[in-house]
Amino acid sequence: MKFLMMLVLLTSFSVEANESHCYAIKNSDSKNSCLALAKNQDSYCYSIREADSKNLCLAQIKNQKSYCYSIKSSDSKNQCLAIVK
Repeated sequence: MKFLMMLVLLTSFSVEANESHCYAIKNSDSKNSCLALAKNQDSYCYSIREADSKNLCLAQIKNQKSYCYSIKSSDSKNQCLAIVK
């Protein structure tokens, strides 16, 4: 959950990631999310083990709110719906 909140905060400011920095991240879910956003490739989202984080990643990369509705945490779901256009 902590990872999901950090991801939402980072992406809500439209931070563009430099993929080389993603490889320095030790947490595999965080690294895959970073790579997905930096490279705009959903394949990295599918490597994320935590379901809510995976759905947030897919919602952002594919720009589809339908993934937000699969997020179990109410607050995270609402944040996802707010940031995905």
